[in-house]
Amino acid sequence: MLCVSAVNFLSQATRKNQKQKIVEADNEQTIDAVGVDAQSVAAPAPVAEAAAMQSALTRLVRRRLKKLVALAPQIRADADAKTIHDARVWSRRLQQALDALFAKPRSAKVRRVRRTPRRIRRALGEWRNCDVLLEIVAQQHRRTRSEAKRQAWAFVRDYLLEKRAKQVARAGKRLLREDLGEYAARTERVLRQNADEGPEILMQRLGDSVQQAWIAWQSGLARAQETRATADLHAFRIATKVLRYRTELLCDAGAKQLKAQLKSLATLQDAIGVWHDRQVLHQAVAEALGRAEILLNEMPTVRLLLAELEKDRSRQAGEVEKIFRLAIAHAENQQTEGSSATHGTAMPSGAAATASEKT
Repeated sequence: MLCVSAVNFLSQATRKNQKQKIVEADNEQTIDAVGVDAQSVAAPAPVAEAAAMQSALTRLVRRRLKKLVALAPQIRADADAKTIHDARVWSRRLQQALDALFAKPRSAKVRRVRRTPRRIRRALGEWRNCDVLLEIVAQQHRRTRSEAKRQAWAFVRDYLLEKRAKQVARAGKRLLREDLGEYAARTERVLRQNADEGPEILMQRLGDSVQQAWIAWQSGLARAQETRATADLHAFRIATKVLRYRTELLCDAGAKQLKAQLKSLATLQDAIGVWHDRQVLHQAVAEALGRAEILLNEMPTVRLLLAELEKDRSRQAGEVEKIFRLAIAHAENQQTEGSSATHGTAMPSGAAATASEKT
């Protein structure tokens, strides 16, 4: 979302750079007028904004790389859910920083460096899901006083533990192929070879990446509102993640005025995450019950869990409406900021009105 504050941040830096160039041109003309030998004049210093932005992004890459590599030894079978979650989050942050620092078309070395965080994140995806679902099932088990329901949720827990063990083994094999020590050294070499860029190019690419994410987010919101389909809500969830992490990158690179927007996006992402985890839980329960031997031999458990599933699914509409309320509030805040400064991107046609009617 290239909202008004981001636009102002980028445009101010660009105007400063243009003024700097004018001053430099005037200085060169003055030097020529008084006959100063060009050889004796030092080359203009790098533009402050370019150096600051380049340095900030490079530091971000190194910090995120260091964090991810530091988490690697903790990724083992007995790792807690937070470790797995953190490894996935830092892999996203590292990938976004790499995308910002290295423009397309990227070299083969950069593409190789960029692929590793994505592979790590995907390797840990199902592991993370099992950890989250086990916590939800434990809560359900604690809340009920019915012994039959407790046994039913214990059945789901046993299924998830079995699935988790398989996913841990699978992730371990995948991660063995990723030598993070060598990866860190390879990334450092790529960073040292990175050519300097002018402030307009670097800042414009940063701004464009957030702008593209904002447009995709708006489109995803309008589509999810229209259909209420699970697939479209999942697509909106991904669009929200992309928008948040790209905005976070711009904020970390210097646009501190985006912190309020990041907080709003984080709240929205949490709400979508709750909905998503319940969806994954329903899928896991269906998988656990769908086996022939279970349907034939565990009918009381099957009936209980199907009733619990139906009751839980009936609450999904409220969670979806909460997601839309938060999303519309976020979009309207940005629209208001844009209108007040004649900047920003309007919501897709009819999206705000449709949201108000449906919520």
